[in-house]
Amino acid sequence: MLKRPKKILALKLKYEAEIEEYKVDIENYLDNSVGVAEHPHLIESLDELIAKLANAEDKLQSLISNFLDKKLYKRDND
Repeated sequence: MLKRPKKILALKLKYEAEIEEYKVDIENYLDNSVGVAEHPHLIESLDELIAKLANAEDKLQSLISNFLDKKLYKRDND
């Protein structure tokens, strides 16, 4: 019976980790554009990271809205 909640929690943690990873990468690009010389197209690279961030946020929100049992898990924002 616990398999479903564990899978849901694993997905939630995965999406949250992806969100944080993309945020760190975006901050790095914004603050240290000199340090990303292998990416001459900075705006395109940032746009790709923003798209990945938005996708991870959408997945997390969809999971929370549709499958998260609020009795078993508490969202960080609650």
